[in-house]
Amino acid sequence: MNILLVDDSPDARLLLHKILREAGYRDTISASTAYDVFKKLDLEHGGAGASEIDLIVMDVRMPEIDGIEACRRIKEVGALRDIPIIMMTARSQPEILRAAFEAGAMDYIKKPFEEVELLARIKAALKLKQEIDARKSWEQELNKTIQNLDTTLQEMGVLQQLIPVCPVCKKSSGDQTVVSALESYIQAHPNAKFHYAVCSSCSNLKG
Repeated sequence: MNILLVDDSPDARLLLHKILREAGYRDTISASTAYDVFKKLDLEHGGAGASEIDLIVMDVRMPEIDGIEACRRIKEVGALRDIPIIMMTARSQPEILRAAFEAGAMDYIKKPFEEVELLARIKAALKLKQEIDARKSWEQELNKTIQNLDTTLQEMGVLQQLIPVCPVCKKSSGDQTVVSALESYIQAHPNAKFHYAVCSSCSNLKG
């Protein structure tokens, strides 16, 4: 899974890359400013780069736009809302942490960070992202199935209204192969609504 590391310190970025790669996380990329993050996520086009990032680990203190404001802007975009963001901060004042969570961050790590804690929080965040992706995939498949079912039912409704069926003997006229298939369907679906037309045989019987 792809992890985006955001810190204006080159040394901090190198350290993060080293720790993560040694832990088996090979797909790591980095950015030094909020603008770099916005570009990688393609914020201008509605977060078109969302599929490229599974987790963002971002420092609070950055030039021009800080991590909290960057987090807020990312979470305002629907396509990016489900990407977990972990904030890194050397300041643990309650107001800083409150602002980070209100902006949409899911967790935070104090700097200087402990390697064990860092990896544990990243593992938890990536697990959450996998669960979110799995749920979204299931919802998409469910919606697709429902749409296909609706389409099939509508087509069947139209078909049933077009097929002439005798209300007396419950048989249809037409090509023998088609008739056989239709009659099997009619017998299996006694409550189906068809366009009824008394056949000649039943009409003669009534006469």
